[in-house]
Amino acid sequence: MTAKSDLDLMTLYAADDPRSMSAIKDWSADVFYARFTQRLISALSAPTSEGALYEVDMKLRPSGAKGPVAVSFAAFEDYYEREAETWELLALTRARIVWASSPDFKARAEGAIAAALRRARDAKKTAADVVEMRQLMERERPGKGDWDLKLDPGGLVDIEFAAQFLQLAHAAADGPLRQNTGEALAALREAGLADAGALTRLEAAWRLEQDLSQLIKVALEDGADVEAEPKAFKTLLAKAGGVAQFKSLRPKLAKAKAEARAAYEAVVKG
Repeated sequence: MTAKSDLDLMTLYAADDPRSMSAIKDWSADVFYARFTQRLISALSAPTSEGALYEVDMKLRPSGAKGPVAVSFAAFEDYYEREAETWELLALTRARIVWASSPDFKARAEGAIAAALRRARDAKKTAADVVEMRQLMERERPGKGDWDLKLDPGGLVDIEFAAQFLQLAHAAADGPLRQNTGEALAALREAGLADAGALTRLEAAWRLEQDLSQLIKVALEDGADVEAEPKAFKTLLAKAGGVAQFKSLRPKLAKAKAEARAAYEAVVKG
């Protein structure tokens, strides 16, 4: 995450008896947990004297904005077994439990996530889906230049897609699953599941772009011209990028993005 990231959340619940009613309000389980989720969203996105806390996005839940705001355990398992599209499974590789009512429920939820990801699938079809999604993004949300570290070719999206694809392609054979992209690339390289050089270049580009993104997101408004910023900020940016002077950063970043793009294409199309 960066300072301006939103929170992609999903609430998952399991009721002993979905037909039973809460003691005070006479709410069924689906109503109770929907109300809980709505209050959670309100609390997390509340305005404060320093601005809003977080922007909360719940669209990654099964059926997106059309589905229930809180997801029953049975619905979660059924959806990811029969209906989930490749992009939803890619996103699921990043899923982590941030809070659970008990250790047992946490373990159960983690098991359901792992089961969905480790289901056998056609690697070639998955690769084709990833390529199609990336091409669609490039048409509809093209990169905005050298300092667009997310959407520009060789940016974070390419790197994340490569890591997520490899995890999905090899999960059924007990390949590594890691929520963090850098850790995933390292684990995939150690397991020998793709060209080591390509994975090394992807990881190096990811670390560089992450370090730069953190500073840019904290300091600047979206769309700001990095080249027009004061010298002091450029010096900080150069330090974050591991170079002595700002003028050396742009060619280093361009080289890293070019190598990451080539590695993404080799990994996903290979």
